[in-house]
Amino acid sequence: MIRYFPLALCLFVLPAWADLYKWTDENGKVHYSDQPPPGDVKQSESIKQSKSAPADAAAAANPNAAKPKTAAELDMEFRKRRVEAAEAEAKAQKTAEAADEKKRNCDRATAQVAAMERGGRITRPGPNGEQIYMSDDEIAKEVVSSKKAAESWCK
Repeated sequence: MIRYFPLALCLFVLPAWADLYKWTDENGKVHYSDQPPPGDVKQSESIKQSKSAPADAAAAANPNAAKPKTAAELDMEFRKRRVEAAEAEAKAQKTAEAADEKKRNCDRATAQVAAMERGGRITRPGPNGEQIYMSDDEIAKEVVSSKKAAESWCK
């Protein structure tokens, strides 16, 4: 019984080596076969080539076909894609950080404008670190400059 097993295995493997053809006849009917199509067909194509056919024959038939890439070329392409992905991620992160900083500056400038317009006593630091109260004219000038800053950050 065991000595027939390799023979049975060969019988299952042999059909996998056969070529498979697909063609359309003059009536438009599609046919599939392991035999090559007759000469009077509209359209034909080989679906599966046998594994016993040499790869050099296919390369000789089409010299413009791309050669398979070596392991070194595949590794180089992988590293290049990885570097490009890292650069894209860094650029996206930098853009996101810049947008967050712009939003924070906009919020600060808007809050400063609101505080200036609210009125009351407003101070600013003096040259020696003491608090100096601003006059109404100084407050009006500061409101104008704060609005300009808010407009520039909140665009």
